[in-house]
Amino acid sequence: MLSILVVDDHKEEREGIAFLIKELGFPLQLHVAENGRKALEYVSAHSVDILFTDVRMPIMDGLQLTKEALKLHPKLKVILFSGFAEFEYAKTALSLGVSEYLLKPVNIEAFQTTLEKVIQELKNQQQKEEASQRKLSYVRKHLLFSLVNGIGSPPPLQELSIELPSHYNKMLLLEFDKPFFESVDSEFEEFVLGLVDTSADYLNLNGCQSLLLFPEQESPSSRFDNNSAMHLHHCILDKYKVNCYLAMKEELTSILDLGSLLTSLEELMEYRFFLPDTFVFNTQNDLHFSEALYPDLTDSHLLDQIRNNLKDQDIFSLRANTEILYQKYVHQVQYSHLYVKYMFSTIYQEIMTQAAPISEMELQTAVEIIYGSEDLRDIKDIIFEGIARIDQNSTNHEPTQNRDVDAVKQYIEQYYADDLSLEMLAAKVYLSPHYLSSIFKKQTGCGLNKYIKNVRMQNAKELLTNTHQKISNICTAVGYRNISYFCQNFRDFYGYTPEKYRQYNQKSSVYREEHHATLADT
Repeated sequence: MLSILVVDDHKEEREGIAFLIKELGFPLQLHVAENGRKALEYVSAHSVDILFTDVRMPIMDGLQLTKEALKLHPKLKVILFSGFAEFEYAKTALSLGVSEYLLKPVNIEAFQTTLEKVIQELKNQQQKEEASQRKLSYVRKHLLFSLVNGIGSPPPLQELSIELPSHYNKMLLLEFDKPFFESVDSEFEEFVLGLVDTSADYLNLNGCQSLLLFPEQESPSSRFDNNSAMHLHHCILDKYKVNCYLAMKEELTSILDLGSLLTSLEELMEYRFFLPDTFVFNTQNDLHFSEALYPDLTDSHLLDQIRNNLKDQDIFSLRANTEILYQKYVHQVQYSHLYVKYMFSTIYQEIMTQAAPISEMELQTAVEIIYGSEDLRDIKDIIFEGIARIDQNSTNHEPTQNRDVDAVKQYIEQYYADDLSLEMLAAKVYLSPHYLSSIFKKQTGCGLNKYIKNVRMQNAKELLTNTHQKISNICTAVGYRNISYFCQNFRDFYGYTPEKYRQYNQKSSVYREEHHATLADT
């Protein structure tokens, strides 16, 4: 609601103006002051939209008040009223930037007309500012989306009329099992930013993922930490009845390096597969595991997982399960060194039987080094060197992996209008969802959700450029069920709403045709 401050040293005048405002039904929040000094104190501490003030007042007159008030609030609308109709007052008022000038006694019709005009001007001004802010927000999100996804070459930041930090000190990736964002509106962004309670940029990446970027300035009182992330998880679960997984990385990062940081967050998020009951992953904290906290992660269970990974040549899972086993023991001093060394030497021998060529002597030497190690980290390095050998020598599996990935890509490009999920695509090529996700990213350099979105956006662009279909029909044709979500994604991806993109391309097309016609005539 707009606010108005009525200033007059005569109580009956103030009450008369207040009565008219209420009687005429103006939607204004009313405040009054008995002289210019008190009025100036009020506008110094509060935001006011309209200043309605008498000219002749003791202590500080209306002209002096107007001059000082406009210094504080340049967009303030000022209406002067006075019993003195001298031209000099009006001329001085106009030079100060006063909006309107009324004479006492106030004519009701003139008062109503004047106030209606000023209120409409304020509403028009507010609409322009909101439209400008929306446009800047679109540009900001599009630029961040391009930087995070490595799309094109962004212009130098100093040439843009938007305020972006040069660095972020933290990133938080939010991920859902299903295309959650296709069924929620922009209210989710407001909901999350309200919970964060600190400055952050929000970016929707695809139907399953969104991103929070925290600028480098962060006060201790508003710091977003592991507890904050868990609170965010619980609030989302309570409101939307769905689990949200969060991966957080605290590292001062240039805005131009956001893409590489997102990749590391997605890699961290993949540990969800092994820890389904864990919802927050933070690279700043060591992940310690013990059988008391995670009873399913017994040595025998993990060893079986590692053997299955070796059998399937699933290198990512092999590394991850070995890392989990290492984390389980890295700070657990109560265990026998001999038992831990025996277990890891057994793993190493099983790994090395897959990583040919290696001689019996080399194997024995490595086992002796494991037993002689004084630091578990040295043992981990030896194990991971063996895993690296398997990775290097697994080229015989590449053709099969390539065929699986190509089949999935072909299916996406043919059926992008359908509901696509990791589980469904994995079933098409008879792979586990996790393994498909791993090899798809390894082969293509991007995750499945990102690939699906890219295909849908490219096809949406083609339909907007080459057909006259309605936006709502194009939305459905490329696999989106929520038109507002489709428009938001298109705007973030291309920097224009679908309608603006179509208008721009139609103008460009007309210009090209006219240009070609001119060349033909010459």
